[in-house]
Amino acid sequence: MTTGTLYTYPENWRAFKALIAAQYSGAQVHVLSAPPHFHFGQTNRMPEFLCKFPAGKFPAFEGDGGFCVFESNAITYYVNNEELRGSTPEAAALVAQWVSFADSGRVPPASAWVFPIMGITHHNKQAAQNAKEEVRRILGLLDAHLKTRIPPLTCPRVPLCWVTARTPTRTHCLWHCHISGSTLMRMASPCDTQSIVSLKSSLGSS
Repeated sequence: MTTGTLYTYPENWRAFKALIAAQYSGAQVHVLSAPPHFHFGQTNRMPEFLCKFPAGKFPAFEGDGGFCVFESNAITYYVNNEELRGSTPEAAALVAQWVSFADSGRVPPASAWVFPIMGITHHNKQAAQNAKEEVRRILGLLDAHLKTRIPPLTCPRVPLCWVTARTPTRTHCLWHCHISGSTLMRMASPCDTQSIVSLKSSLGSS
């Protein structure tokens, strides 16, 4: 069983992926995200931290045996188990496919839509509308795909790709006032039985 420490700042959605995966795989992950053990912008600049994690990025994971890895998808992969990563080359390839799709297909439009609301970037009405339409299109694609598969969150063995595909949308859209009441906004857990369709429907009504 994997055991170790996850360094991150509070409410980092990229760290959520690894924590959700750890819950399903049984990995024991201790989180350091607050003083005195962790100071955002300081801890990651210290020589001892950079010796383990040269990029100085969060999240970062250090196993109890000394193994160190950064980048959220790599950490999520590591704290998972073989069954959830894909037990055949074909299954593993599909997991990698959806993990990549989550980063390249959904994070950019979700960020373009939500970041202006958060004040991180300047608001552009047309750009925000385009991003919202793209998020709707991608969620429709995911929903259509999942309808032909076993409902992923009613099964205790949740594929790694579902964790990584679901988390960015859950977190980005949590900040949007029009859909903050969506049942999809809850953190993924074995008892969560909601489909992407709940978010997709709320997008259509906002």
